[in-house]
Amino acid sequence: MSKRKEMEMEILKHYFHIDGDIATLNLVYDSFAELINTNFGDDKTEKLNDKLMSDVRDAVSLLPRHYKLDLQIIIKDFGDYKVEECEKIIRDNVHLAGYCILKENNKKRLNGFSLICAGAVVLIASYFLRKFDLWFDLINISGTLFVWEGVNTAFIERNAYNKAMRTIAKSIHNITIRGEEK
Repeated sequence: MSKRKEMEMEILKHYFHIDGDIATLNLVYDSFAELINTNFGDDKTEKLNDKLMSDVRDAVSLLPRHYKLDLQIIIKDFGDYKVEECEKIIRDNVHLAGYCILKENNKKRLNGFSLICAGAVVLIASYFLRKFDLWFDLINISGTLFVWEGVNTAFIERNAYNKAMRTIAKSIHNITIRGEEK
């Protein structure tokens, strides 16, 4: 094993239990209630705050690519919740996060294509104004910027975000929820 790999393993072993290509991480929370966003929804639907997803993103970002993450969520006090309810709430919130990602992707795509179309219209207008040198240059530059920003929004930014989410999805091997052992 190379010196770099040994150093990497030493660092990882401080935070994860490593077994082959699976890294196990315990995320410990005092209560399930601290993960709930009380300002969202009604009494029938619980929405998680960003704390859990932020912790998951942090854990995935620490792992080298070839490791899978076995995430164990340990709740010290479930309060009024049962383990099954917590699992359902987390599962529902993962579906909600997926919906939000799709919605955001569609919005970025629409904004990107709108900018591309606006840029194309401006570039066509600049063709008719080429006899006015200064206006032609200004309109041509602004049209080019519209198209460039549209391409960036519709394809580059959206694909970078999708890649980050796919990395998280591929990295998670298993998620378990349990109470603290006494």
